[in-house]
Amino acid sequence: MPFGYIPSETCPITYQIGSGGPFAKSMDDYDSDIDSGKATSSDSLRPIPVNSFHVWPAGVNNDDPTVCKELIKGNRLLPSVLEKQISILYGRGPQLFREDITEDGGMIRHYLKDTEIQKWLESWKEMGVADDYRTYLNECIRSFYYSEGIFTKYRLSRGARAGLPGFLPVVGLEHISETRARFCTRTDISMKKDVVLQDFDYVMVKNWTRDSASEEFKVYPLLDYTDPLRRSTPVSYSRNPNFGDDVYATNVFFAGIKDWLRGCNATPAYINSFLENALSARHHVIIPNAWMAAKKVAIQRMCEENAELQAENKTLKKIKMGKGSAGTIEVGTVYSDDLLEKYVQAELRKLTEFLSGRGKNQGKVYATRAFINDNGQSEKWEINEISQKYKEYIEALITYDKRADLVLLAAKGIDPSISNITPDGTVSKSGSDAYYNYMIYLTQQSIAEQVVCADINYALKLNFPDKYESGIRIGFFRPNVQRQEDLSPSQRMSNQTEQ
Repeated sequence: MPFGYIPSETCPITYQIGSGGPFAKSMDDYDSDIDSGKATSSDSLRPIPVNSFHVWPAGVNNDDPTVCKELIKGNRLLPSVLEKQISILYGRGPQLFREDITEDGGMIRHYLKDTEIQKWLESWKEMGVADDYRTYLNECIRSFYYSEGIFTKYRLSRGARAGLPGFLPVVGLEHISETRARFCTRTDISMKKDVVLQDFDYVMVKNWTRDSASEEFKVYPLLDYTDPLRRSTPVSYSRNPNFGDDVYATNVFFAGIKDWLRGCNATPAYINSFLENALSARHHVIIPNAWMAAKKVAIQRMCEENAELQAENKTLKKIKMGKGSAGTIEVGTVYSDDLLEKYVQAELRKLTEFLSGRGKNQGKVYATRAFINDNGQSEKWEINEISQKYKEYIEALITYDKRADLVLLAAKGIDPSISNITPDGTVSKSGSDAYYNYMIYLTQQSIAEQVVCADINYALKLNFPDKYESGIRIGFFRPNVQRQEDLSPSQRMSNQTEQ
């Protein structure tokens, strides 16, 4: 039972010669090439040799930060949720402050201005640092919410290292992307079974998406807090300590939703693939053997007639299939099965054009001749429509997608009244919900602010030890949100015009 396929942009068909079950393309053939991404045990981690250094990989394939970045970037929800978290932590930007303990044992933050410290902060780019301090802290916040680890390069003053007066030790700070930074050491640790952060002396920065053995890299010493000014351009690593992770920080929510992210990100590809490829099984044609036999005899006779015409130097006969893509078939003088195959293909293309007539064939009939076989039974062309089950397939994908959305939003732990994303896609306008959930969320920012500002506050300590000792720190100014009942009716969230 030979079968084949006739492509078309609008109405492709499959066909078979002879009776039997119709051939239909299974949707299993339309799988996505998305990597399954099965997790591998961290016990298999081994240092990567690069030149004279031994580099500790970030994950089994040394690509955990990149995988995290790409999966989150390819999701339709998480980037906006993370941006919301970044915006809330950043508030109105970095600001100097001092915290004092009140008489009743509480703590209050007093924001302040200091001309000398602000002059240093505003001078970073003028002194050759890559970014200003606001951009640096913005990058640090993003690293924290993506990986909870932050690499910072210290640009130290040569004058201060030389002991000259009037020079601040730290010129400025530069953020290093965790997708490019890896810990390394010159000591061979390949035989160690228990590797911790203290085993490393350097940070290697390179493009790890290319060959790991490439010598296009830079190596910086890890910051030594016992003598921070001893080595030029040291790099520090601030992180939120995670349970069981001894080297690199890990995003607490990412591991649990990685497979959900893969599935959720692949849903549009599955739907588009289905809508595109399902057209290849719209109709299935069964061509009777008797028809094939009759056409074979007819073409053989035409070849014999053409041989006689050629001997008489007359024009040879051709098979005219009509208008459209079917065209004309050159028969020649010698029969071969290729001629019969060309004729079948032309007939099927003519049928395909008829089925995809887009209304112009309304009221017309595509007719073929029936044949009586040896058993006295009629054999004719059969055109069967193959059920695609669009509804069931698409609904299954959408159901999975909705469940994935709930999982992703729950993993981030931001209430819908803050994220503005709810399961049914509406925006919560309850003033009390927004106020109280926002206030609760603000109480959870201490660790994030502490990790993000760790290095800039340490630089503040090195440059202005007396002011640091007095309690001055750099943090983020986040204004208090007024309760809805304290606002005039026109200013309340429920009365704001939707954009």
